[in-house]
Amino acid sequence: MSAHRPNRQRNQAEFWNEKQGKAQTPEARAAVWYDACRMRVRNADPAKQTELWNALASHLHNFFQEHAG
Repeated sequence: MSAHRPNRQRNQAEFWNEKQGKAQTPEARAAVWYDACRMRVRNADPAKQTELWNALASHLHNFFQEHAG
């Protein structure tokens, strides 16, 4: 593991925690988490990105189906 990885993870955690703290509504908090998830996929190893996009799409699809009424 690179010596920079713990710093990067800490910086990312601080960034997203700050964004969450500033989110004033449930909609804003959901948008922050959506952006955070997309960032994780984009920053993942390219060999894993398709798998991660599929996982995110599956979670969103399940949420939609569960709450579609």
